[in-house]
Amino acid sequence: MKKEIKTKKSAAGLMAWVDERFPLSSLITNHLTEYYAPKNFNFWYFFGALALLTLVLQLITGLLLTMHYKPDAELAFASVEYIMRDVSFGWLIRYMHSTGASLFFVVIYLHMFKAIIYGSYKNPRELLWLFGVAIFLCLMGKLFLDIFYLGDKCLIGARKLL
Repeated sequence: MKKEIKTKKSAAGLMAWVDERFPLSSLITNHLTEYYAPKNFNFWYFFGALALLTLVLQLITGLLLTMHYKPDAELAFASVEYIMRDVSFGWLIRYMHSTGASLFFVVIYLHMFKAIIYGSYKNPRELLWLFGVAIFLCLMGKLFLDIFYLGDKCLIGARKLL
């Protein structure tokens, strides 16, 4: 019986020692299990989390597609065919990735629209707003580079516009 109590105390002591250096349990408690939300939360407040979820899905599906894609002019079409036909759920991963790209930008636009409507750019959150605008400009630059460097004949008109 004494040995059991000593083990529990040492486990609690170890957890306290770890929590002092990396407060994971307090992070989980404060932000997940006991997070108090204001009563005025509505539909617009979930677009930030939805943008993060969409970004994570884009990264995961992009990584999975990268494992099977051959970035060669002669092998690219065959590798996409291979992904669609032979890779387990490759068709689903590819369609999730292509649809997720459009969804990501729609969610980002709605998130920025919400920030403008609610005045999230005003004091004391103007630095957060500027950081969000910088991320948005990086996203637009990435979109520009994707359009500019693609070898698709359908995007020649888009290149002329830019």
